[in-house]
Amino acid sequence: MRILVVNPFGDTESHAQDNLAAISRSDTQFDVVNISDYYPLRNNQWLYFRYMCTDGTLEKIIWAEKQGYDAVFISCNLDIGLYEARQLVDIPVTATLESAVLIAHMMGSSYSLLPVDDQNGKIQQMMLKNYGLYDHFVSQRSFGIDANDLYPDQTPSGEVIEAVVEAARKCVEEDGAEVVIPACTLAGSILTHDLDDAESVIGAPVLDGMITGFKMAEMMADLHISGIPSVSRRGWFQKPPVKDFKTLRDFLDRSV
Repeated sequence: MRILVVNPFGDTESHAQDNLAAISRSDTQFDVVNISDYYPLRNNQWLYFRYMCTDGTLEKIIWAEKQGYDAVFISCNLDIGLYEARQLVDIPVTATLESAVLIAHMMGSSYSLLPVDDQNGKIQQMMLKNYGLYDHFVSQRSFGIDANDLYPDQTPSGEVIEAVVEAARKCVEEDGAEVVIPACTLAGSILTHDLDDAESVIGAPVLDGMITGFKMAEMMADLHISGIPSVSRRGWFQKPPVKDFKTLRDFLDRSV
């Protein structure tokens, strides 16, 4: 099995390769790429930035299908281009927030998000409502470190862990969260890499969306290989008309 992991911003999560290698199946090969050739920033936490990341992300996903990948995992809690990609390609496409929250629904009756800041959390709440996964959401508490500063060359991992743990404990102790989701893959990957037992420290399970999204990609690829389509083409994920799609791709000087 081959999976393409796309970081939909202009850099790569510091621990992506190590963390995913530790949990991937023995028969799974994966490559981690970013969209620095389309988008220059190391973060995408604002609405305009999120919009500007989408095109480059979709180009990577279209390319992945042509290259024979079995699935794509979009590694970012803003799930950049997820629904658009599912309209365009037939291989499974998973993403971080959707996968983590789906798993949280199976693990407990309530969950909280830990975004980098409050506006970013509001974007993710909007996404949860669109996914139909908002009912079990109980709170968001930002940990107050800008995504640009979550890289090891900017902020020591210990400071990130301290901030995330403090916010997470409040979600559990004050808001009643049974599951906690770090709402930025850069933060979640640090916890996975450097905190041996997050549950005992925080008081509830902590879902690293990079791990759940990648494992969901493996599962969806298995289902796809067994003959189950990755999406229904009846409505929401109906493909665009071939003629219009070709016209647009030709206009953009991009091969179909």
